[in-house]
Amino acid sequence: MNDDSVVGWKGIVNEYGWPYSRTQTWRMMKAGVFPQCFCISGHRNNHPMWWRREIVAFFRSLIHKK
Repeated sequence: MNDDSVVGWKGIVNEYGWPYSRTQTWRMMKAGVFPQCFCISGHRNNHPMWWRREIVAFFRSLIHKK
């Protein structure tokens, strides 16, 4: 896996089994709990993306908290 790869919403849900809705995910991002998304271009219909390394680090942090 490339450290500079990105993943979209469907990737987070399908690859990582993310159980929360988009709305809950946005609330978690606003609270600083979930990694922030970004858009690749400035177009208003561009899909939000996340750095794959940040998503993996987020899930690893959940495992280490127990």
